[in-house]
Amino acid sequence: MEAREKEVLNLDEASMLFQVSTKTLLKMLRDEAIPARKIGREWRFSRTALMEWLASGNSLDYAAAEAGVKEYFDQLAPEYDETRVKCYGSALRDILLEKAPVAESAVVADIGTGTGYLAKALARKASHVYAVDVSPEMLAVARREMAKESLGNVEFIEGDANELPLADAAVDMVFANMLLHHIADPGLALAQFFRVLKPGGQVVIADIEEHPHAWTKKEKSDLWQGFDRDELAQWLTESGFVQVKAEELGCDCCTTGSKGQMARIKVLMATGVKPVA
Repeated sequence: MEAREKEVLNLDEASMLFQVSTKTLLKMLRDEAIPARKIGREWRFSRTALMEWLASGNSLDYAAAEAGVKEYFDQLAPEYDETRVKCYGSALRDILLEKAPVAESAVVADIGTGTGYLAKALARKASHVYAVDVSPEMLAVARREMAKESLGNVEFIEGDANELPLADAAVDMVFANMLLHHIADPGLALAQFFRVLKPGGQVVIADIEEHPHAWTKKEKSDLWQGFDRDELAQWLTESGFVQVKAEELGCDCCTTGSKGQMARIKVLMATGVKPVA
């Protein structure tokens, strides 16, 4: 006789059903209306309810969210540099490049380059920079910024972080500054970072730590309220990276809302290396 599947699941069993880590499922519980109950200090799930919840998902919701991010940055492009200066000035870039030095011979990719805040500094250090962004308006501003300083080693590419228009094993380093919290599924982007890196290449991520300011989702087009350091490190490991580290970068991101809300959010830095076969 065929054994019946267990109906009431604990956290570990529900994570296995979803094929995600328990930490990822705990984040999902905070961010989405997943059917679950907490009995004492333990989560319990109905297998049937979870499968019904999965079946009711609508991919158009995710597509609309990501389209909204692109539209937000297209509109923000002309004034983005002014906004960015108010958020973290040059401190983030200076600290990041001090902690993740770039060799003169390196070919690097700046994914989610925006107006070229990080790409400009990378161009002064590396031999070649791929500056990738989904927003053509952002890239137009970035091109003008590079032209002002005659930085000719930057190649601008319009493209999605989830489907990078770069060849396999094309770059020595991948940088992603303040990108992942604008992506619906950061795991897809991490897989792409791994793909385009050469064996022995390094990924360098700067992003905001997990925070309670829910208004940023609506007003700043954020899809995630930051990330837990340990969780992001685990995602990198699950993507195939080794020598993974996640730590506080040493600067804050400051932002304000339309109703005068203010948020000071710590910035984290996460790195990993693609193994040499």
